[in-house]
Amino acid sequence: MKKTSIALLILAVFLAGCSSQRVATRKDYNFANIKRVAILGFSSHMDYRNSGDVVADGFVLQLMNRGFKVVERNKINSILSEQQLATMNKLDEETVKKVGKILGVDAILTGSVIKYIEDKKTVIYYNDKDGAPASQSNLQLAEISVSARLFDVETGEIVWSGSDHDSGFEISDAIFGVAQSLVSSIK
Repeated sequence: MKKTSIALLILAVFLAGCSSQRVATRKDYNFANIKRVAILGFSSHMDYRNSGDVVADGFVLQLMNRGFKVVERNKINSILSEQQLATMNKLDEETVKKVGKILGVDAILTGSVIKYIEDKKTVIYYNDKDGAPASQSNLQLAEISVSARLFDVETGEIVWSGSDHDSGFEISDAIFGVAQSLVSSIK
């Protein structure tokens, strides 16, 4: 039991240091003017069809925790379909301005799920004092990498961009870590 506790503690310390955040922010931009945010769909990882939706939900939670008003995604999808903007793969400045005006938001957040591993099983072996195998523990780990961009709807320009990678015992832990880290970096 003692060895298992030590191994889990070491693993927890290792996982806590796995974040690899990269952020670029437009220096002259006043982020205090952002009150309402629309989260357009995150593109999903090719092996996990709904991973983009799951990650977007993580960003909704973190943005709301930081005091932002977030436009509900079903409303966004309905309006984008109505305006024939739903099939656009890239957001140009004019599209961002148009979508922002229609939705009544100050900024639009979108991104991509680059890596998404729901559960990676790892076996840790323990030896007794003589070096003979004594026991083993099975650990389940999850990993995620996300890239995100924040657009100002007045100018249509990207004012913040970030990417991060995190891991946890479950995918929800990893998503929480990435979303929290990236949203907290928005000044």
